[in-house]
Amino acid sequence: MSLESALLRATAGIRVTSRQMEATSQNVANAGVEGYTRKTVRGEQSDAGVRSSTPQRDVDRALRSEARGARGEAAAAALRAGVLGPLAELEGAPADGASIGGRIGALRDRLTELRANPNDTAAQGEALGVAEDVATQLNDLSAAVTRARQSVQDGIRADVDTANSLLRNVAALDQQARGMRSAGLDDSGLLDRRDAAIGQLSDLIGVTPAEGQDGTLTLILQGGAVLPLDEKGSPLGIADTVVAPGSYHGAPDGTLPGLTLNGVPLSDVPRGGRIGAGLELRDETLPRMTAELDTLAATMAGRLREQGLTLFTDSNGAAPPASGSAQSVGFAQRMMVNPDVKAAPALLRDGTSDVPAFPPNPNGQAGYTKLLDRVLDFAFGNQRAAGVPHTPIPGTGLGPGGTLASSFSPPRALLDYAAALTSAHATEAGEATAEETTTATLATQINALVQKREGVDVDAEMASMVTLQNAYTANARVISAIQSMWDALMGMVR
Repeated sequence: MSLESALLRATAGIRVTSRQMEATSQNVANAGVEGYTRKTVRGEQSDAGVRSSTPQRDVDRALRSEARGARGEAAAAALRAGVLGPLAELEGAPADGASIGGRIGALRDRLTELRANPNDTAAQGEALGVAEDVATQLNDLSAAVTRARQSVQDGIRADVDTANSLLRNVAALDQQARGMRSAGLDDSGLLDRRDAAIGQLSDLIGVTPAEGQDGTLTLILQGGAVLPLDEKGSPLGIADTVVAPGSYHGAPDGTLPGLTLNGVPLSDVPRGGRIGAGLELRDETLPRMTAELDTLAATMAGRLREQGLTLFTDSNGAAPPASGSAQSVGFAQRMMVNPDVKAAPALLRDGTSDVPAFPPNPNGQAGYTKLLDRVLDFAFGNQRAAGVPHTPIPGTGLGPGGTLASSFSPPRALLDYAAALTSAHATEAGEATAEETTTATLATQINALVQKREGVDVDAEMASMVTLQNAYTANARVISAIQSMWDALMGMVR
C-alpha cells in the first residue's frame, strides 16, 4: 500500500469516525426526548477506504403499529369515561332514594299512604310533590344526555379540525424530508417529527402509515380509505349541527352529519380514536340512553293512565305517547305533571275523566280507594288486570331512527325496569372508567417498549463513544506516522 493510499484511508476513517461521534453525541443529548429515535452512521467500503452514510433511524415498525393502536384506544376510552361517568353520577345508584327508580318508588309509597286516608289533602299534596320530582328528574336526566350528545358533536368537529392540521403538518414534514433525502442530506430529524405527528393523529383517528420503496408515505384509514397528504388540504370534514332528542344519523331522515373524506361520506367509520368513539357515543350510546329514559317515562305515564289516572302528560298537555312509539322520542325531556291534577290534587284519589275505560269517582266519595287500588296493584305491578300480564316493555326498535336496542333485557314491572336502567348505565360508566385505566396503562407500557427499542441507551452510547475515540486516535496516529515518513522521505530527497 502506498503512503498516499494509506493517508487517504486514514483520513476517510477520521471523517467517518467524526460523523459517528457526532451522531453518538446527538443521541446522548436527546436521551429521553419523546419521539426521538437513536441515529446511527454506518461506514461503507469504497475505493478510498471507507465513507459514511447519512444518519439512519433505528425504527421497529411492528412495535410502532401497536403503540399507535394503544394510543387510539386510550384516547377513545378516556372520551367514553369522561362522557358517561358524569351521567351515571347524575342518575345515582339503583338503591339510592335519589335515583329515578328511588323517586318512582317514593311515588308508589306516597300513593300507598294516600290509600290509607284518601281524603287527606296533605297526603294528596305530598304525592303530587313526589310526582313533580319524578317528572323533573326525568326532564333533567334526558336534557343532560342531550347536552352530552351536543358536547360530543362539538368535540368531534374540533377533533376533525385538529386532524386536518396534523395531516397538513405530516405532509409538509414528509415533503421536506424527501427534499433533504434527494439532496443526500440528513432527513432523520424531520422523519422523527413527521412520525410524532402521525402518533398524535392516531389519538384522533385510526390510521396506518405505509412507505413505498422510494420512501413515499401513504396514510391508510381503517377500512382502506387513503388520506391525501396536502400541505394546504383539509380532507376530513363534519358539519356543525344542533343536537336534539330526535336527532340521529342515517337514512332516510337522519339529521346528524357523518364524517366525510374529500366531501364524500365515509361508510366505514374508523375506530380506535376520539373521532370514532365520539361518533359511537353520539349515534349509538347516548341516544340509546335517551331512548331508555323515554321508554321509562312513557311506560310509567301509560300504565298510570291505563288504570284511570293521567298523572303525566306531554308538554302541550296531551295524553302521554305509547311506549316505544315515534311520538315517545324525547318524551322524558318533555313530560310534566298533568295540569288538571296539579289544579285539583283530589284527582289522585278520584281519577281523571279522560280515561274512558275507568270513569272517575262516580259519587265523589271521600273514602274512595278503587282508583288507588288499581294503580298500586296493576300500574306498579306485573299485571294490567287480574290474570292479564302487562305488555312487555319494548327493548328493540327504539330511538328516533327505530334502530336502537336496549342495553339490558327489560323487566316487566315498572320499578324493576327503572332499577335495571340505572344499573345498566352505572355499569356502562364503570366499565368505561376501568377501560380508561387499562388502556392508558397499556399505552404507557407499549410506549416504554418503543422508547427502549428505538430510544437511546446512554450507557451503550458512552461505551460506543470510547470505542470511536480510540478509532479516531488510531487513525490520527496513522496520519502522524505517514506525515513523519513523508518528512523523512523529503529529507532524503533534499
